[in-house]
Amino acid sequence: MKRKRLLLRMIILLLLFTAIGFALYQNLFTGDSKEVIQVNKPVANFKLAQLNGEPIELKKLNGKAVLVNFWGSWCEPCKREMPSMQDAYNHYKKDEFEIVAVNVQESDIAVKSFVKSYGLSFPIVLDKEGEVYRSWEIFNLPTSVFIKPNGKIERTYEGEMSMKQLDQWIRDILPNKPQ
Repeated sequence: MKRKRLLLRMIILLLLFTAIGFALYQNLFTGDSKEVIQVNKPVANFKLAQLNGEPIELKKLNGKAVLVNFWGSWCEPCKREMPSMQDAYNHYKKDEFEIVAVNVQESDIAVKSFVKSYGLSFPIVLDKEGEVYRSWEIFNLPTSVFIKPNGKIERTYEGEMSMKQLDQWIRDILPNKPQ
């Protein structure tokens, strides 16, 4: 009986050390292939369809300041920040600024209804399978990624943005920063 308990304890300990070793290996020795969202690093490209079916490819917006915002129609903070984003878009679009709002895994009907009820005029793209959401390692909605005209990430932010934050962070990435 003692031998069986000792053997069981050794097996449990071996499994525990194996799990710890694997976790350390994953964190210390694997490549940075998933670290897509890093400040001062080039942003990963994506190509997604808008509500009208027309595609938007992120790399084709190089030369512009871009805000990529991941959102859902069910998300309360997303709902609260959308009017501020629309105001910012109206104010800065003449300054080589673009918003690409990435809806994550919702139906066309839900997204169209949301866009109509909020009167949104900036591009809304559909990440139907959540591929961009996962590959960019986005964990919460809303999440915003501010991209400089050179295609490098200036800042990321999880959560609802205030108009003051939005205004400052957009000014930080504009090609010809207004004072």
